[in-house]
Amino acid sequence: MTRRFTRRTPPILALGTIAATGMVLSGCGDDTPKEMAFSTPQQCADAGVDAEICQAEYQQALQKHLSDAPHYANLQECEAEVGAGRCFRAGDGSDQNSVGQTSGSGSGFFVPFMTGYLISSAIANLSNYAAYRDYRYSSGYSSTPIYRTRNGNTVTSTISNGQRSSRPVNVGTTTASRYGFGGRSSSRGGFFGG
Repeated sequence: MTRRFTRRTPPILALGTIAATGMVLSGCGDDTPKEMAFSTPQQCADAGVDAEICQAEYQQALQKHLSDAPHYANLQECEAEVGAGRCFRAGDGSDQNSVGQTSGSGSGFFVPFMTGYLISSAIANLSNYAAYRDYRYSSGYSSTPIYRTRNGNTVTSTISNGQRSSRPVNVGTTTASRYGFGGRSSSRGGFFGG
């Protein structure tokens, strides 16, 4: 004769395990970091990201933009490609000047204005600048500069194997810009434009 074991109380461990598994599974959404678009460092800070992180990401994006954006020998070539009033002189030390100083003699090249930059939501969720430095060091993450083409498309440029290429940017996913990327923006460096 077999003996049946009957219990009046359910096994607590099993139910606890099921409940914990349910909580873990309910938290298993799409946690892949998304890119967030900002027009200025101030706009980034206004969105709740640490101001030092916003400024550091802007500076990094600007340096990347100066190296990776299309380079043009003169203002006319640049404006023919991206539109009138959308270029500035870089590479000759004058890139720290105001937006209006895009003509004149001297060495250097012309690039489109950087109209914004993308940062990872993983960066945006960091609590302070020290955590940001650790994250950047361990991940090798790099913010992405963006600019507009003549027809209004928002793009970013990269250089791979010595070849410069542009790709469209989907700023519709998470754009923190109140005015979009078409309007003029101001910043200390003066490199944003529409």
